[in-house]
Amino acid sequence: MPTTSNPAIRNLLTLDGAVAPAGTDRSGGGAPSAAPDRPITLDDIVVKTLTVLAVLTVSAVLTVFFALGFLALPALLAGLGIGIHLSVRPRPGAGPVLLFAAVQGIVLGEATRFFDGLHPGVGTQAVLGTGCLFAGTLAAYATRVVRVSAKVTRWAVGLAIGLLVLFLADLVASEVFGADLGLRNGGVVAVVVSVVVIAAASFFFLVEFEAANRFLQSGASHRWAWYVAFGLAMTLVWLYLELLRLLSYLRWW
Repeated sequence: MPTTSNPAIRNLLTLDGAVAPAGTDRSGGGAPSAAPDRPITLDDIVVKTLTVLAVLTVSAVLTVFFALGFLALPALLAGLGIGIHLSVRPRPGAGPVLLFAAVQGIVLGEATRFFDGLHPGVGTQAVLGTGCLFAGTLAAYATRVVRVSAKVTRWAVGLAIGLLVLFLADLVASEVFGADLGLRNGGVVAVVVSVVVIAAASFFFLVEFEAANRFLQSGASHRWAWYVAFGLAMTLVWLYLELLRLLSYLRWW
């Protein structure tokens, strides 16, 4: 089994029902089930991922066009809840994944409107940057320029946990003690932190590609392609938001 920093992909590949070959009896007998199911293919993953990204994009565009920014906070909380639920209790259906994409689109739309209002053009730059980083990591994985090992993955997971703890400490210091640790104020330290976060998110794409490849090899049901798309979308949203922040910092300099 592959190791991945994304809980969605990690749970996906450790779930008994996910790794069981499609159309077989999970009791171990190997007999065909009452409702045979075809195994997952690369086309399934590509189509489902594009569908999720389309819903994400349409939701973001509608949020900006109809000025639905007041829904951003509820959408953020809803997306967090759905993301945690799907990560802890994996589901191979389209509904929760598409709902996650729709509410996250509201968050992305409002974030883009806010940062683009402060610094015109950063939204377009963030979209292009996210696309380039995704394509670059996919090409690096496909050509085996970068190999994902268990040791490197553990370091990446440790880095992500460390960043989370650091950001929580910054939030507590700011809200409770009124102190500024300089992690999100646009200074040199903030830029360095953003670059590290973007590098970590880009590497997580590589880990998830490897996990999805192993998942394909397991012969699981094609319905789990929705869950693979969910895991990729989580990282993409994280990467895009951090790029927006970094580009806004650079405009201040």
